[in-house]
Amino acid sequence: MLTADNLIMKVDYGKTGTYFYLVGLILIGIFLPTSKFGLSVSQFYLLALWLLLGLDMRAVNKMFMEKPLVNRILSRIAVSFKGIWFNIKTRFNDFMHNKVAVVMVSIYVMHFVGLIFTSDFQYAFKDIRIKLPLLVFPIILSSMKPLNRKQFDAVLWFFICSVFFVTILGTIKFLRRDFVDVRELSVFVSHIRVSLCIVFSIFILGYYLVRRNYSPIMKAVVVVLIMWFLWQILILESFIGILIIAALCVVLTLYFIFRTKNRIARICSIIVAVAFMAILFCYPYKVIRDYNTPEKVVVEQLDTHTKLGNPYVFDTIRYGIEDGRYVGLYLSKQEMMDAWNARSDKKINREFDDGYASLVRYLTSKDLRKDAEGVSQLTDDDIRNIENGISNYNYIENPGIKTRIMKIMVAYGNYKKSKDANGSSVFQRVEYIKASLNIIKENPLVGVGTGDIADAFANYYEETDSKLLPEYRFRSHNQYLAIAVAFGVVGLLWYLFALLYPAVADKRNRNYLYLIFMFIMMLSMFTEDTLETQIGVTLFAFFNSFLVFAMPLDVDEKSSESEQQIREEIPDRRDPYSE
Repeated sequence: MLTADNLIMKVDYGKTGTYFYLVGLILIGIFLPTSKFGLSVSQFYLLALWLLLGLDMRAVNKMFMEKPLVNRILSRIAVSFKGIWFNIKTRFNDFMHNKVAVVMVSIYVMHFVGLIFTSDFQYAFKDIRIKLPLLVFPIILSSMKPLNRKQFDAVLWFFICSVFFVTILGTIKFLRRDFVDVRELSVFVSHIRVSLCIVFSIFILGYYLVRRNYSPIMKAVVVVLIMWFLWQILILESFIGILIIAALCVVLTLYFIFRTKNRIARICSIIVAVAFMAILFCYPYKVIRDYNTPEKVVVEQLDTHTKLGNPYVFDTIRYGIEDGRYVGLYLSKQEMMDAWNARSDKKINREFDDGYASLVRYLTSKDLRKDAEGVSQLTDDDIRNIENGISNYNYIENPGIKTRIMKIMVAYGNYKKSKDANGSSVFQRVEYIKASLNIIKENPLVGVGTGDIADAFANYYEETDSKLLPEYRFRSHNQYLAIAVAFGVVGLLWYLFALLYPAVADKRNRNYLYLIFMFIMMLSMFTEDTLETQIGVTLFAFFNSFLVFAMPLDVDEKSSESEQQIREEIPDRRDPYSE
């Protein structure tokens, strides 16, 4: 006898259903570096598939074909809702029997528990809404079929191509010099999130280069992409991105050294590792040394007057040193300001007017004198840069690790002199850490609750009369501290457990891609509160689930002996599409 249950439900949602599911995953990968709105739509799309996949509507239509139209429509609706409810129960039951998925979701549940200690529910519900990916992705992906190798690779390649597209747009802005800050080179979303996507793409490509039997042409494409992404990290001045790449290279080299049995290969690897570490430490040291070491100056041997006959001031103390030059050399204040005012609508009439410091520093960075002649040698682009508050020629023309270190040194000088961290991402973080530790000290065990984080920081800044301007008074910028502020030491310990549990609980998850991704995420969380923004939390939640639940066992064509052993030990996790 035909019943609703056996007609509308299909345990295997078939090739069509698999195709729609794959499209949903690909859309997430595409939108991660490009669109917040696209991510939201894609998640709703996946949720709809999760509810509907398996409903055999043709069978439903056949059941009620002979009934009147109104009854037919109502019957279809009723049976469809019954089928959806059956889907929910079945798949939620699958989720509940998956310990790894449950632990992943516990991070989201922790935010609900934090409502007990919350007074600002408006902020709390906004926070819970932003963090929905922590709930959605583990439930959906853990209760759906794993992908086969081609499908899995397709998702990652679409993600890589999307990241590449974003970097192309950023490069166009870079070549046109159409930016004030390198952050603007990330066109759609935060440059920090894009940097993390770039770093992950680099190591995915490296993995494919080694573990896939690509043609020579395809291998060349992969190598070019890796080099391209490395360059992008440099021009974005992503300090954390560079540190993550360096740390991972060291870790992978050490892993190879301990695993290889070839003595010559081991020695060569050790030499490479030592050389890499030397470069890693020596280059920043050289940049800092050159920055703080100007050429010796004998004031008596310098020109005393400008070409217009005005006297120079030589101040090697108050103006300091920048990029290996004394900023206060060849300074003719009034002549310089008059020449500037003749070229720019943004007037400077006093030493401490807006733009004065930027003008002096910019001229110094181009090795020009601070007089009419120096101003005359500025290009129209230079004038526009200074008007926009850019204080160093290299910030626009030569972005990279050296320029990033220079910016940090300038900020360090200001912070050391006046404890003013405004505008410096590095030293603002110092203030955020101080604030976080003090708040944790006041609420050590269970924190301030889900919704009271913003109020806790605002109160701290007010009570301590912080020098941070209102526009710079942010939260921790450290995910571990953010968790500790909200949920105390107890919450932090559980959070760390939830991060590490998938790899500890199941050796199938100790694969290259998952471990690399988690390494990237956990390092980035020291400098960013990754889970506090839509893009950040989606990036983490998606790949944290995708690399565990959607990854096929035979993802690696060159399977190792240990992987083969896993296949034999766990025969139930086979590629469902191989048969």
